[in-house]
Amino acid sequence: MLKNARVVDDGDLVTAGGITSGLELALWLVRRELGADAATGLETMLEYEARGAVWSRPATPR
Repeated sequence: MLKNARVVDDGDLVTAGGITSGLELALWLVRRELGADAATGLETMLEYEARGAVWSRPATPR
């Protein structure tokens, strides 16, 4: 299914498309695994602000 986002997180598979999407993907993975504070710190260090849309599969109840 096509998603209109720079980063798509389907749970097991994460993809990105576009010239700067590699940075967007890296920042999303840091945010997902380490939290928002770590991602914000990395944005500051890289002097790059994530702006692209991220689509993430809704969490399924266990």
